[in-house]
Amino acid sequence: METKNPIVFISYSHDNTKHQDQVLDLSNRLRSEGIDCVLDQYEESPPEGWPRWMESNIRTADFVLLICTETYYNRVMGIEEEGIGHGVRWEGHLIYQQLYNAGTLNTRFIPVILSSENSKFIPDHLQGSTYYNIGNSEQFDKLYWRLRGLKTKKPELGKLRELPSKERRTLFVTGVIDIEFWNKAGWKGVAYIHDYENKEPPIMGLLFTNKEIAIKIFKGWIANLGEYDLNNELRISIVEGNVKGEPFGYYVHINNYMENTIKRLESERKDFNLDIFLVVSRIHRMNPEPTSKNLYIFKKRFEMFNSYSLIPCVLHEGNKVEIIDGFRILKKNVELRHITDIKSKNDPDAVLKKEYVQEI
Repeated sequence: METKNPIVFISYSHDNTKHQDQVLDLSNRLRSEGIDCVLDQYEESPPEGWPRWMESNIRTADFVLLICTETYYNRVMGIEEEGIGHGVRWEGHLIYQQLYNAGTLNTRFIPVILSSENSKFIPDHLQGSTYYNIGNSEQFDKLYWRLRGLKTKKPELGKLRELPSKERRTLFVTGVIDIEFWNKAGWKGVAYIHDYENKEPPIMGLLFTNKEIAIKIFKGWIANLGEYDLNNELRISIVEGNVKGEPFGYYVHINNYMENTIKRLESERKDFNLDIFLVVSRIHRMNPEPTSKNLYIFKKRFEMFNSYSLIPCVLHEGNKVEIIDGFRILKKNVELRHITDIKSKNDPDAVLKKEYVQEI
């Protein structure tokens, strides 16, 4: 265990006066117990300027505590309104760079929440890290001893248990596709909507013929996944390339990131035991004109913003598209692939190649 006073930089957003006071109280409490906290509230105007002050302290601190709130998440992830929260945006950039330089290995950056409802606002790149809810005294103590470098001593390795008798295997069916709803929804493909002033991420609209069912599908997604799909369970792939027997176009494939769904189920259900995992998906072949640039623009805008919004739309007669407001889901991932990338029957998009379907 470390006996020197660890240096800790506290990164947070100035949500409101109450929140700033809570952060100050945390810093004061840690300092009273020997943790040398660095906090902007202790400074009036650093001579080197705030950007260099932040960069220097983040670089030299033993640990960096990230106080996670919705405002903090939006600013670090770059989805806050322009011109707001430059300090947190800058700190988030510096933290990203430090993680990049360390080869994504994280030993210094610790997510902290002041109440349990803020756990969903941990920045994406740190969601795999241990976080601490310091509103709980036991969690505060765990954070304190981690900062001090205390590690739990392992007991000696014991003898393995005897193997249990083999149980009957069970089939577990899950996924983002509600079969009954999708059979009634009349999914006809996708549409792309762009802000040509480059202020907003692109939008992918799922085109349905049944408005009522389309709304039910998105309500179900938002209830299960949230408006940001923080667990990244919804998987959408766009697979380009010529396919024998199919006209010019590309596939849109909607299914699950199975590994992320399994993680959530294991965290929610302690008795969860996976035998056979079946995921339902939906596929549509898009047949645009060879000169169409809609997908090309979407990919360029996605590359620019590193995100897109998913919304429901209704396709009426005459190919008129109605946008349904109020059911937007922000996504950070879309799988942009070519049909030749699919080389195994275990590929999530293997169903798009007839030979793998027959093999399975």
